[in-house]
Amino acid sequence: MKVRWASAPRLPRPPLWAAALVGSWLLLVAGGAFLEHRGHASLETCLFHRLSGHPCPTCGSTRVVLAFARGDWGGALRLNPLVALGLGLGALWLLLRAVSGRTLRLDLSLRERGALLAAGVTLLLANWIWVLQTQS
Repeated sequence: MKVRWASAPRLPRPPLWAAALVGSWLLLVAGGAFLEHRGHASLETCLFHRLSGHPCPTCGSTRVVLAFARGDWGGALRLNPLVALGLGLGALWLLLRAVSGRTLRLDLSLRERGALLAAGVTLLLANWIWVLQTQS
C-alpha cells in the first residue's frame, strides 16, 4: 500500500446525480424537521424500515445529521456510529482539502483492495447489529 498527498482542486466536483441526490435528501430532512417542529408526526425517510419494520444499516442518518447540527456529538455516535464517523471524517477530509489543495491518495494492490472491502463489509454488518439492538 502506498499513501501519498497529491495535488487536487480545493473543492471536488461531485457528479451531478450525487449532488442532486444529496440536495434532495437535505430538502427532505429540512422539510421533515420543519413539519415535526410545527407539531406534525415524524417523517419516516427509510423505505427499508417502512417496508420491513426493521432498521437498515444506515437508519438514523437523518437523526445523526440533526444531532450534529445541535452539537450533540455523543448522541450522533449512539444513533449510528458508522454514519457519524463517516460524516465527521468526510467533513474533516473536505476541510483539509479546501485549506491545503491536496488530498490523500491510496495506491492499493488487488489483494489490499479485497482486504479493505472485507473490512468495510465487516464494519457495516457490525454497525447494522448495533442499529438493530438500539433502534428496534
